[in-house]
Amino acid sequence: MISGTILQYEILEKLGEGGMGEVYKARDTKLDRFVAVKFLPSKLTAAESEKARFIQEAKAASALNHPNVCTIYDIQEHDGQLFIVMEYVDGETLRGKKQNFSVKQVIDVGAQAAEGLAAAHEKGIVHRDIKPENIMLMKSGVVKVMDFGLAKLNSAEEASRLTKAGTTLGTVGYMSPEQVQGQDVDHRSDIFSLGVVLYELFSGESPFKGVHETAIMYEIVNVDPPPLSAIRESIDPELDRIIFECLEKDKNDRCQSAKELAKDLRKIKKSTGARKSSVYNTGTIVPGTQIGRTQPQRSTSSISIEIFNKRIDLKEAFGSAYVHWGLVVILGLAAFYFAVLGRGGPHQLVTSETSILPPPSVDYTGNTADPGDFEISHNGKSVVFAGTDSTGKSELWLRPLNSENAKSLPGTEGAYYPFWSPDDKFVAYFVPNKLMKIDLSTELSTEICPALDGRGGTWNQKGDIVFSPNSIGGLYLVSSNSGVPEEVVKPDTTIRDQSLRFPSFLPDGIHFLYSIENDFFGASPSDVVKAGSVNSDVDKVVMSGSTNAQYADGYLFFTKQSALLCQRFDPANLKLGGDIQTVGGNVNYDATRIKASFSVSAIGNLVFLHAFQANSNLVVLNINGSQTELPVKTNVISLATPLSATNGAALSPDGRKVLYIAQGSQSATSEVCAYDLEKKLISKITFNIGLNSNPVSSPDGKMVAFTSGPDVYVKNADGSGSKKLVYKSDSAYYKTTDDWSSDGTKLLINDLLPRTGFELVIAGVRDNDIKRYSVSGNTTVSLTAAKFSHDMKWVLYASDQSGTMQIYVRPLNSSQSGMWQVSSNGGTQGWWVNNDKAIIYVTADGKVFKVSDNGSGNSFVVGSSQYLFSLNDRNLSGLSDVSRDGREFLGTRPVGRATIPPLTYVQNWKGLIGTGGN
Repeated sequence: MISGTILQYEILEKLGEGGMGEVYKARDTKLDRFVAVKFLPSKLTAAESEKARFIQEAKAASALNHPNVCTIYDIQEHDGQLFIVMEYVDGETLRGKKQNFSVKQVIDVGAQAAEGLAAAHEKGIVHRDIKPENIMLMKSGVVKVMDFGLAKLNSAEEASRLTKAGTTLGTVGYMSPEQVQGQDVDHRSDIFSLGVVLYELFSGESPFKGVHETAIMYEIVNVDPPPLSAIRESIDPELDRIIFECLEKDKNDRCQSAKELAKDLRKIKKSTGARKSSVYNTGTIVPGTQIGRTQPQRSTSSISIEIFNKRIDLKEAFGSAYVHWGLVVILGLAAFYFAVLGRGGPHQLVTSETSILPPPSVDYTGNTADPGDFEISHNGKSVVFAGTDSTGKSELWLRPLNSENAKSLPGTEGAYYPFWSPDDKFVAYFVPNKLMKIDLSTELSTEICPALDGRGGTWNQKGDIVFSPNSIGGLYLVSSNSGVPEEVVKPDTTIRDQSLRFPSFLPDGIHFLYSIENDFFGASPSDVVKAGSVNSDVDKVVMSGSTNAQYADGYLFFTKQSALLCQRFDPANLKLGGDIQTVGGNVNYDATRIKASFSVSAIGNLVFLHAFQANSNLVVLNINGSQTELPVKTNVISLATPLSATNGAALSPDGRKVLYIAQGSQSATSEVCAYDLEKKLISKITFNIGLNSNPVSSPDGKMVAFTSGPDVYVKNADGSGSKKLVYKSDSAYYKTTDDWSSDGTKLLINDLLPRTGFELVIAGVRDNDIKRYSVSGNTTVSLTAAKFSHDMKWVLYASDQSGTMQIYVRPLNSSQSGMWQVSSNGGTQGWWVNNDKAIIYVTADGKVFKVSDNGSGNSFVVGSSQYLFSLNDRNLSGLSDVSRDGREFLGTRPVGRATIPPLTYVQNWKGLIGTGGN
């Protein structure tokens, strides 16, 4: 507690504290007036840069002179502690005010706050932390916007010099979407935050609900709140429009001026003068979650019941304090009504939605990199999901839905697409090359049968499993006790890459539903959902659409345009009927696998995952630590997806350019582009010629090789001319263009074949001479990141042939034998450097090592290892390339705060579609 007199300021009492300091009431002994003194925590100004930033922002705020802005009088330093002296405002914050507001009062508060913000915005100042605690209402009715301690001058030069890139300041529940994602913030961010405050004042609840920060941030970026008029019928529709214009996700669609917002609110206030004002209790506002502070309460977003075909929100009807008594009363009345009038007993009356958090340091991604690897048990009591921890380890987790504790399942590393046995005692799952099962009572896993690259399975009461063993091909039947799989549904041979996937048994255990993907590269108009049987005697189209489908209690669940839908379905005659009904919106969907992230149980429980975005930038990093971040957007090409190494990126041989893949001007194209690091210019190499990936430069920099669709091409690096086909195989499977030989004559291509798995291909650039190069006796192992040595004697690659991913070297001449393991602690990617005198590789947990070597003779010698740095320490999510001298690294950096949302767990999904459980 600060006390006594500091300079001429006599400290009287503490008024409050926040993330940016403590505020005290004081008396200015020189001018004999009350003031507010705000002390900045010393840890935040320990660095000179932070001190400069604080002084800059205080000076900026002191330039404001407006009746709706708290005036800053002075900035001082005492005993190494900085503080600012502000106008003392005698009033209450909107958070602390207990008195009820009328509609006119809320509008007036909003108009005054907007006028204060408009004055700040005109001077280039952005508040960045508008919330009820920072808006005070004086006894005279004057509104004061407080605490411009987080303000930022809207000057590119000052911002770049004194503001940390990517820093996200503010309070979670009131942050704009661009703030949440760590993007550039301007005055329109304050308009969004004020819109949140006004929404709360009018409705008595937050527009963005969640039991933790991640859920709130997800809703801010992805979910539109319900209209105010849906919560309070007396709300003027024009007022609804104004508030929702403030809450637009895209700042370009948002209200563009605080001054205009104030003007619009004043007009509404005049129009409500003749009407009776409704009164709202501001005490029901949900406090915003602050960064670094956890919320003790955990609650569902809603509790409602369906009774007599009418949905009743218990919180609405009885108030949050009496919601449980309300449930008892209504259920009692319902039971009496049904018993007396013979209407039958109520069935699953209560509908609730709850967020399911992953375990600490684990997210909902698995070995497929798609956060949709989960399935609810048949009895609706548990969910099994694939999760990845902070070290990159992925495995299955079991989460009982009546508990907050999830348990990892041992021996399931790398598992994906799990599915339950009918009695919920086993979970089957895929790992590379195998279909497995785990006994949940003993936690022992056993292999059922081979499966190269599984695409889902289903298990019936007789112990039969129908599954898709590969990313292309038919469906197979196998005993859950293991055996030789038998093909039960064959693909259409006239469609080269047709894939049958994600089967799901119907109640009779004989018939099943499955999806058909007719284009290897993702959803297409010809995709359908069909019904088949274990007897191979049924082949019927159930519906058109690129989706997985599940049946539960009379309904078929599927997705279209990110909406989770259902329709009545008769499993006896395999026919849909009735209206399509919406169950949920904005559901995560993987278009490349035509799979939406949902799972439904027969007893009425449902789990699904909302959609989200995760983007990354390319960064060139010097061994000494200096970094150059490539631009996300340019005026040369529209980058719908920011520069990303997901589909490959590489340095040119001279290190002056970066090759990368960008979203093309047409949605079905991705273009090969080059960024000149010296001139800071982008040039396109391909022009709307398909889905391209994995660009590699020729040694002289004049040509670029890349994968386009299922084949490999080369093209002039300046973009001129047409592309030339170098390698075409019968397989439409995944392949990458990994390297270009130092003499410029050969490409090293990693090809995935239907039966034999990964295999290296050496393709002649000029003569189209194709040679297949087997790196091991078992080519079904994973194989990535293959590279020629500069002297063309050796091949470097990463493989899991030993059980874990390691870096290996083999002779390029197939007549020579030998294999040498380079990494000792795992390795996912490797590069030759220093004219083949060393190898740099990265481990699964993001550590980068350099290993000396000697390959001058017929035997390869692996030397000593040197630790270089950690990707986590450099805020990188991966490496794409390393320069020939080993001093420059091309990496990827996450953009913003994109996070995978929690799972949404729904009890009694029929309540969502208005059936009332009938």
